[in-house]
Amino acid sequence: MGVIKQQSIKSTLLIYIGFAIGGINIVFLFPHFFSNEEFALTRLLPEIAMMLVPICTLSTVPTISRFFPYYSSRLKDKDNDMLTWAMLATLVGCGLFALGTLFFRQQIINAFIEKSPLFVDYFYLVYPNVFLFAFFAVLESYSGARHLTVFPNFLKELVMRLLTTVLIFLYYFKLVDITTFLWLFSLLYGALLVALLVYLYRHNFLHFTFRVSTVSRRLLPKMSIYAFSLLGAILFNLLANNVAPLILGSTKGLDDVAYQTIATYMSMLILIPQRSISAIGLPVLAQAWKEKNMSKIEEVYVKSSLLQLIYALFIFLAIWLNIDSFFKLLPPEYAKAKYVVLCYGISRVIDMGTGLNSQLLATSRLWRYDLYSSAVLLALSLPLNFYLINHYGLIGSGFATLISMAVFNLIRYAFIWAKFGLQPFTINSVKAIGVSLVAYFGVTWIPFIIHPIIDIAIKGALFAVIFIGLTLVLRVSDDVNSTVNETIHKLRRKQ
Repeated sequence: MGVIKQQSIKSTLLIYIGFAIGGINIVFLFPHFFSNEEFALTRLLPEIAMMLVPICTLSTVPTISRFFPYYSSRLKDKDNDMLTWAMLATLVGCGLFALGTLFFRQQIINAFIEKSPLFVDYFYLVYPNVFLFAFFAVLESYSGARHLTVFPNFLKELVMRLLTTVLIFLYYFKLVDITTFLWLFSLLYGALLVALLVYLYRHNFLHFTFRVSTVSRRLLPKMSIYAFSLLGAILFNLLANNVAPLILGSTKGLDDVAYQTIATYMSMLILIPQRSISAIGLPVLAQAWKEKNMSKIEEVYVKSSLLQLIYALFIFLAIWLNIDSFFKLLPPEYAKAKYVVLCYGISRVIDMGTGLNSQLLATSRLWRYDLYSSAVLLALSLPLNFYLINHYGLIGSGFATLISMAVFNLIRYAFIWAKFGLQPFTINSVKAIGVSLVAYFGVTWIPFIIHPIIDIAIKGALFAVIFIGLTLVLRVSDDVNSTVNETIHKLRRKQ
């Protein structure tokens, strides 16, 4: 867990800084400088791109993580053809997507023209969003397979949001109109893609060769089956997790998409540690399965579950403590999303608390179960979202997410326990829940004071002191204690 801990800490810090900047964009800039429809459009375009990446990359992103250890152990870097074929597959996938949207263009227009005409007007911007994000995702996965996760996270989480802030102010000061803003916004991943290419080139990891290696010849049938099976799993997962804004946009209008965006953003704060832990944990699990090192797999599974549970409880309860103060910073109508935040937040805690179950399955011999369980998630999420949103509006998306994610993670948890004899929970998991409840109820009684920001700062600081203090004293996680001790030791040495 040493590599995972070190890189996940660096990545998590970068991501939180990026999310702080993103919070300024989403809370203070977009809602006040743009109409609700324009704001929702800037969220809808990236959401669509994220959902379509598995199709456009033909599922090469997880395939790189799964099979790269076989390439790196048998080929020199200059003979490693994995990246070449992944990029070519993505080019083919993007072409198929473009043809598909042209074929179904009228159906797409009919679905959105009544409630979300602005999306129809700017539908062509889906293409640069999807294509650039797809190629960046392939390079990001390739970097992760080489245990280089910090710089891609720096680009995606920090640089992307800084550039977005710059564009917002260009629009605010009338240096660009809305069309130019949306074009520049849609091309941001192009700048990140170039930066990542340069980074890999300078590290001497950017090699393209059209000579088919012996590893590719031997593994191509397995990789093809794996890629197309996981294509379904990832697509099901993404559709299940991102279908709400599409249903809201087509049935309720872009205003509700804007409110749902705030709830999604706040719940995504909870998922930040999972993103950095899973990025480095995936290649480690792939290598452990290759070596049949079950003790390593169990260590990663158990420790990732505990670390993610601690992070998730801390972030979620810190948000919920200050939820009313937070919504006082926004236009009044955004308060409709309050209980959507609650539902999304609980679902994120459940998802993170069960550890790297998706990554464990995807890199194992039973990787097809990743497809089956993801199909169950989609089978639950689509009808639940459609029914509950139509009957209960915005809060319906929260109920649908909570129900589907709870069932989905329960199924995976039971399967991993039954097939591999692995389960992630220990007595420390119970300690983490107890610590979080004590910290929450120890602070929740503090009344509103003067200003929302002051209220957030006071409650947040007191909650953090109690939560972190109890976590360290009760030794809930050895990784957390060792990290704090190492940090203190380094600070003392510098003095």
